[in-house]
Formats: sequence, C-alpha cells, structure tokens
Amino acid sequence: MARRHLSRSDARDIAEERVDRLFELAEKEGVAGNDERARRYVGLALKMNERHKVRARHKRKYCPECHVYFTPPRNVRVRTRSGNVAMTCLSCGYVLRYPLKSKKVEGA
Repeated sequence: MARRHLSRSDARDIAEERVDRLFELAEKEGVAGNDERARRYVGLALKMNERHKVRARHKRKYCPECHVYFTPPRNVRVRTRSGNVAMTCLSCGYVLRYPLKSKKVEGA
C-alpha cells in the first residue's frame, strides 16, 4: 500500500501537538523525580522542533545545555536582579538570563 504524504503545514501542526504533549510528559516526570525520563522527553521534543522547524514555545522550561526539565527549587535557582532574571541549572551550572518584562501603564 502506498504511503500517504502529508503537506508541510499538516506535518508542522502534528509536530506542534506532539511537542506540547512531550513537554507535558516531561513536566509530569520532572515533578515525580524521574529526571532522566524528563530529559529524554525534552530531547525528543527539541529534535522534533528542529526537524519540522516548529517555533519553540517552551524555551524557559528546560536547560539549553543539559536538557533537564526545570522543577524549582529542586534543580533550578531563580533570581531577579536589576530588571533581569537569572535561572541557574543546578545539574550543570548553566545560567540562563533574560530581561524581566516591565508592565506598561495605560492612560498615563
């Protein structure tokens, strides 16, 4: 039987759903204490993102260096300082920094 080919947009939609599901599973395993399984789920999700060119929506939920899922305070330290957030991975020591968004005042 011939294999049915998906259009690029359909494949991307399916990949987005699967990536979301993998991150849900990673969160569940991370909370339960299965760091290796959570790391595997994050790795699979990142590989799928790369293969199907899906935009990453879960950037601040895992360490970009060792791919461990962040479950504060067990494996990540979060600090705010002078308008920036620093998330330190306690598994590998990588520091993820990003600016803290300021709230815009309306009607001023």
